[in-house]
Amino acid sequence: MVLPLAEVVMRWIIGVFLFVGVGLSQRYCPVDRAFLRLSSSLVPERRGGGYVDTIWIPVVFHVVGRDSSGWLPPDRIGAQLRALNRDFGLAGIQFYIPRYGPGGQPTCGVTWTISPLGWHDWTAEEDTLKRLVSWPVDSFINIWVVEYMPFNTIGYARSLGDTAGMAGIVLVRDVVGDRVGVRPPFHYGRTAVHEMGHVLSLYHPFEGGCVGMTPQTCATEGDEICDTPPQRQPHYGCPPATTNTCQETPDDLPDPVDNFMGYVDDSCMHRFTSLQIGRMRDFLQQQGGILISEANRWARGWYEHLSPDCAAVAFLESSPSSQFSLRRDGSYIKIQGGNVKSVSLYDGFGRLIRRGNEPVIGVEALPAGLYLLQVEGERSSVVFRFLEP
Repeated sequence: MVLPLAEVVMRWIIGVFLFVGVGLSQRYCPVDRAFLRLSSSLVPERRGGGYVDTIWIPVVFHVVGRDSSGWLPPDRIGAQLRALNRDFGLAGIQFYIPRYGPGGQPTCGVTWTISPLGWHDWTAEEDTLKRLVSWPVDSFINIWVVEYMPFNTIGYARSLGDTAGMAGIVLVRDVVGDRVGVRPPFHYGRTAVHEMGHVLSLYHPFEGGCVGMTPQTCATEGDEICDTPPQRQPHYGCPPATTNTCQETPDDLPDPVDNFMGYVDDSCMHRFTSLQIGRMRDFLQQQGGILISEANRWARGWYEHLSPDCAAVAFLESSPSSQFSLRRDGSYIKIQGGNVKSVSLYDGFGRLIRRGNEPVIGVEALPAGLYLLQVEGERSSVVFRFLEP
């Protein structure tokens, strides 16, 4: 069921995903072609295969919750970054966590905010959320992660260069990550992949239905991509590869049911086409000059791999249950319940503060904020989160 409200906001909101139904979850994304305001000079590259020149893009995750319990576990952010890079790899586009923020401050590319906007009404609060916390859109792609949106919405996006709203992606935490802790059937991190496609100028393959049916019209109608055959309507679940809802000439091809810009389940999305890749890369050259520049890479402390000081974001896995527990004792935290091999304390940005091999660690003089405590045992590791008032 498509709510009338979604139709009302169709021209000002892009890339909205809805869960529809009880037994079957479906995507819905009311995108309007004019909304993207793409330059008429945008001409897709007509080449395929891999790309030698990788385009690097810094991303920042803004985690917003009504309280700290609504925040996303940090390891899921690293998993989402890896999922983006997995699926954009053949496009020669890669995303990285910056070492330095907009003011040159050290960062692991994550901000943590407590606000009522953790329950985010995208129909009325898009600008309010983005004004609450954002980094400059010419130097970063902002990804906001909230705990809830109405109408079972799981994500939406605006493209680079949009004049009606701030570019970037908004996601609910349930679909952020890669399989572990993420809600099926959208559990491979591909809601973010799909939305990033919108940020980089792509439409849905079913844009306009059965239009752009000939070599003369495929680049100007529908999704404006000649190697994604048109389809009459979105597909859900995992449809057969032989599904064909439009009859193109001179060659009639099946619908691109495995395309990242469709609505199928995450496990059944597998690819961007050659011309989709060319379009995204050309769009980045036109709209992301500063964003993808070498000067911006070095201003952000670009490296192909995260700093070890950002391990809380990149690598740590949180265990749902653990033999360990924490007890506060003045300016110390004591770890109880098992043999401790090492204890590491990180701040909310994932930066290592101190490390030891005793079941106690000092927390004296810590500024107010979120902290992460990794405890390594004989056979397992667990990450605790705590707030310093």
